[in-house]
Amino acid sequence: MATDSELEQRARANGWPEGLLARARAVLLPYEIEINLSPGAWPREDLLRELDARERTAKGPFRIREMNIRDIDAFAELWAHSPEKIGDWTVTVERSPNSLAQFRLHEDCSITVLEEAGALYACTAWSNRIVLIGGTLVPIHVAHSMRVHESRRGERLADLVRRYPPRATYARRDIGQFMYVRTGNHNVLGFLGKVSNEAFGAIGAAGVKSTITHLSPRHIDEDTQGVRNARREDADACAALINRTHGRFDLFAPYTAENLAARLGQGYPEKPPSFVPHVYGWQDFYVLEENGCIAACGGLWDRGRDMREVWRHNDGETHTVAVTNLLDFGYADGMEGAMVRLIGYLLGRTAELGRTSLVAPLDRLPVLAEACARFEPRLEERIFEWTPFTPDMPRTIPEPYTDLRFW
Repeated sequence: MATDSELEQRARANGWPEGLLARARAVLLPYEIEINLSPGAWPREDLLRELDARERTAKGPFRIREMNIRDIDAFAELWAHSPEKIGDWTVTVERSPNSLAQFRLHEDCSITVLEEAGALYACTAWSNRIVLIGGTLVPIHVAHSMRVHESRRGERLADLVRRYPPRATYARRDIGQFMYVRTGNHNVLGFLGKVSNEAFGAIGAAGVKSTITHLSPRHIDEDTQGVRNARREDADACAALINRTHGRFDLFAPYTAENLAARLGQGYPEKPPSFVPHVYGWQDFYVLEENGCIAACGGLWDRGRDMREVWRHNDGETHTVAVTNLLDFGYADGMEGAMVRLIGYLLGRTAELGRTSLVAPLDRLPVLAEACARFEPRLEERIFEWTPFTPDMPRTIPEPYTDLRFW
């Protein structure tokens, strides 16, 4: 470890202005100061932003921490007052009655909140995953769910909350991150351009998009013979079908019978206790059998039960989007027809639930997408942002797998 005099000499040699080393010593760890005085130093602008963020959170009035179960009502309230501006529309995501429903679907998720005087004014979340890139399993994280209360915009709270460090128990060095950004959300894109590194700007210019398909609910009018609820003994066959369908796409997390069962068990080895709010489980997962074999499988997450989008136009027009999502789906080679029949059944379930559409990630599956044309498809597009952290990772991912748990 360098002595104080050595650090001062290196700071002068690196052109640090008077007082910068003292600021760094007050809020940075010794190894972070060493990094910033080495050839691998952060850009000076990044260092100044980091110092500003740490000084503001160290001296108050803000407290940044990991969210806990006592925050669930305040978390819902924050989202209800954190709209996104999309052109002439304002979009508010309502999270109720279970404000944590979507996050329960993430295997390893950490939610960070910014608190002042007992109220929450900003949040963000990170989910860690092991995914395929170029056929190799690698660790990444998904950045998502950043919100700032409408009353506190312009105070750089998003920059503060996103800098909260990860839990020590999983502070591994990931090789990259991705996120989805609504097309037309210029405020978020502008913010990301300011706080992100040079690589992010280059990737953003690549213009990669992810598209999901909204299918219209209807009473079940498909041939649903062979459709039934899945059983635990189906997990091996279903995992194989899901991997066959999506395994060639980058950012796909391979399935096993064990992790599929864990997802559908909502983290419980057997049936969850009655007091646990239901989000998505075995009762929502279906298979279609043909000739004694499972030809297709898929789950129906009732997203609209706990998560809705309220769109308000400048002229006063308002509509609500409350959907179901097709999760964990796959089908045998050449069996798109079986998958379409199963989707037809799930569209009937969507109608029974009173939801506005069933959403499916069909953008990388053109044959299946074409076969679903009779379900009145409507496309929704978002900007896909990929940031590699190591030089051996690809600069762009042109065909990323779309997982609706993070949409």
